[in-house]
Formats: sequence, structure tokens, C-alpha cells
Amino acid sequence: MKKLLLLALIAVSQSVWADGISVLGFRLLETDLTANTRGTEKRDQNGDKAALIKIVTPERGFLFNGGSLGIVGTEEKAAEIWLYVPPRAQKLTITHQVFGVLRDYYYPVSIQGGRTYEMLLDIGTGRYVTITTSQAKSDVTVDGEYLGQSPIYNKYLTYGRHAVMTQNGIYEGKDTIIVATTDEKGTKVANIQMRNMSDHYGEVVVNVENNADIWFNDHQVGTGSWQTQLREGAYTVETRKADCDPVKTNFTVVPQKRNQIQAAPPAQHTGRLNIYTRPRNANALLNGTDPINLTDVPTLPVGTYQIALSRKGYVGTTREYTVKHNITTTDTVSLEKVRYIKPNSFYFGAGYTMRSLGGITALAGATYKNIDLQLSYTFGLGSSDPVRWYSTDGNDTYLSSATYKRSTFAAKLGYQIELTERLGIVPQLGFQAERLSGKVTDGTNLYGDGASASCVSVGAKLLFAPIERFYVFAAPELSIGVSKDDNFKRISDASNISAGGFMVSIGAIFNFSF
Repeated sequence: MKKLLLLALIAVSQSVWADGISVLGFRLLETDLTANTRGTEKRDQNGDKAALIKIVTPERGFLFNGGSLGIVGTEEKAAEIWLYVPPRAQKLTITHQVFGVLRDYYYPVSIQGGRTYEMLLDIGTGRYVTITTSQAKSDVTVDGEYLGQSPIYNKYLTYGRHAVMTQNGIYEGKDTIIVATTDEKGTKVANIQMRNMSDHYGEVVVNVENNADIWFNDHQVGTGSWQTQLREGAYTVETRKADCDPVKTNFTVVPQKRNQIQAAPPAQHTGRLNIYTRPRNANALLNGTDPINLTDVPTLPVGTYQIALSRKGYVGTTREYTVKHNITTTDTVSLEKVRYIKPNSFYFGAGYTMRSLGGITALAGATYKNIDLQLSYTFGLGSSDPVRWYSTDGNDTYLSSATYKRSTFAAKLGYQIELTERLGIVPQLGFQAERLSGKVTDGTNLYGDGASASCVSVGAKLLFAPIERFYVFAAPELSIGVSKDDNFKRISDASNISAGGFMVSIGAIFNFSF
């Protein structure tokens, strides 16, 4: 009994509110190439291009019968159905389980393959309405549904009253469209008159930090700032940016005033950086400038960072880390102790060599796996006792008198031994080439200038490193002459000069690891 009453009620309601399915318009779309474009064209069973009928309708669930020629295919699109039919098709039957049947509708124009047509289908519960506005390209809303910008063509509205609101800047329109069963079949046209509502609008300037994007009514309207006019009332803007959570800001517009809004910036995505150092409490610099306390496991915005780690007595290091959203990046960094006595380095320095006719010594060298090779040159400062020169023809005739300075080139090979953290010793064996330069003190001729001798040496270089890359050294050694030319022999016999001897060099060295 209840089912019979329900069927009777449906039948009565359909008789009152529905007129059945009908076609309000059918036309060829002269410039529409959809049916003849690769990707949207279809072919019938004979290989011929099908015609496309774009059926404008507010409903779905229709069945189509093309008679003996059949239907090539259907596709449902937004607000319309694409129906492909064979060329030379003549009629169409449309059925729907709710709205009834339109039987044997004959096309009013010839159907050609590869051409596109439009059918305006009325389901009998309302009318198609085209909405225009007195201000072109105004936003149109019907019954709270945003339809787009005017003009709005062929919007299907059911029988009854429909609230229409339009807006274009400071121009607004408000009206009611009444769709009645007594309206003539066809497309109803409604023109909405709009008027200037500037008295109800205020100027709005929205600013946000960090150059974030500003969104209003689900549209991006600016980056960093946005200026517009809005009607009086309450509004919300949203700020967005990559690697951030969006944040909303509510504000109220006061009409006929400049409304300055400082929007909240988007919330930066963050992660945690857990760096454990050995030894603990190492100093850390973020991106080379900002001190950071790693013991607190800092929270940082997502991104890539350079962390410079240092501690007195240890070799500093720099590591790069990428902080990700809601993730703790963990690492352990072991700092190496500073080696003041370096096993691999190159160095240079200067000092003073104390010996008979000593002088300033410049030196340079390198240490590789503690094997030390050193080159040095000593510029003599002290002068010898005067040496008198006589002829060698047997008459012993006095010729002249001269004094001499000694310069020494030395090459030494040694092995570096680390005694303590800052103290080292380098036992050395070496070769020395000594050369004398003379100066006349009486007479006119200079004799013995350039006299030379060769020596071998044994000694040690004591190193003390008060700071990294700097040594204070003392190098005692014993040098033994192994050869000398005649002039050197004559000079050494007649003065206080001798090849080799005991000497001590003291000075400073700068060293650099490699």
C-alpha cells in the first residue's frame, strides 16, 4: 500500500512540474573543429569520421538510440554530453528513467562527418536562462553558486525563484529570476542592472613579511602586498609559501577609509638538528656567523645549513646539513686534537747562527711522515782577523791585507720525533758548503775572495710549538771540514777561520700542514 501511494505521488509531481524531454535548439557550430581534431575525433564502423553533437543538459543518465545507423560513442563532459553519431544520421531517441522519453527526434539539419553540432536539451523541470549584466564581465552568483563572469549562457534553472547577485569592483547588482511553467519554451534572458556602491567600499592594503603569497577567495592576489577595494564587512586572507603551513588572518573593512592590514606570515616548516660532538661543548657557528648551542638540539627552519665546529686544542671542521620538515637530523662529529708537531708539513723560518763568524740564517723545508729535509743559507756578519798576503815567487814580497766573512749553504736530512704535545726533536745529518767573501783593508788587490770548503755535520733541531703552525727552534750541531781549496787553507792558517766547527742556530719557523 505504501509503495502504491509513493508511485502515485511521484506521478502527480511529475505531471505538475515536468513537461518531459524536449529539444529547444539544434545548430551547426561552424567554427568548432572538435569532431575533426586528432585526439577528439572518432570514426564509425565504416572508418568514416563521425559527427559530434554537444548536448547541453543539467542532468546525466540518458540513453541514446540512433536507429539503424547506431551510435558511435558518448562522453560525459562538464555541463554537457558529447554524442558521436555516424554521418548522414537522421533521427535520435533519448530516454531517461526519471524524465521520460523523447522518441524519434529528427535532426533539422543534415549531419555531416567531422562536423560539430550543439543540442539544447530541456528535461522539463525548468528553463534555460542567459544572464547578462549592465557592467560587462561581472561575477555572477545564483542561489549561492558562483557561475563565472557575465554573460552566462544557457544556465538551466528549475521552476521557481532564484536569487542572483552580481559584482564588478564597486558595482553591484541584486535581483530575482522567476522561472515559471508558463514561460515560453526557449532560452529566457535576464539582464541584471548594477549600480555604484562606492559609499559602502573601503580601500584595503594587505602586507605580509617574507614576500609570502596572499590568497583571497581561493585565488592568489599578490606576493608580499595586495591592494584592492572591498565592501564593508568581515573578510579572511590566507598567506602561503613553500615549506610553510598556510596561516589565515581575519579583518574588517570600514567603508570610505584606507584599511591597513598586516597579515600573519605563513608558519615556517621546521626540523631539529641533533649534533653530538667529541669532545662535548664544542663551539658552533651557523652559516659562519651566528653562534648556536648544539646541546639544546635546536629547531631550525627547513633548508641547508653550514655548521662550523671548533674547540681550543682541536682542529676545526665545517659540516653541511639539510633540515627536513618534522624530522630530526642526527650526526656525531669527532674533532681531532691539534698536532703542534706536525708529521706532514712544509715550513720556512729564520734565525741566528752562533759560531765563529756567525750570521743570519734563512731556512725552508718539508716534513713527510716525519722525515725532515731542510735547506738553509747563512749570511755571514762577523769578519775575520786581517790576513796578510805575500808573493809566492820566493821573495815573500808583501802584497795586501784583507778580512773575510763566511756564508754557508746547508742541506740536512733528519727524522722528527714528537716528545710531547708541543715539543719535538729532529736528529740531523747534513752537508755544508762554505764560501768566503773578502774585503781589502790594506793595499789594492783582493786575494782569496771566493775561497770554499766542504763539511759534513751532525746535530739536532729542538722544536717548541707555543701555538699551532709556529715553532721556536734551537739547533746545535758539529760540522767537520772534509775539503777546502788552497785559498781557504791559506786564510784559515793565517786567521781565526776554520772549516766547520761547533755552532748553534736559534730562531722561529712557520709550518703548514699538507
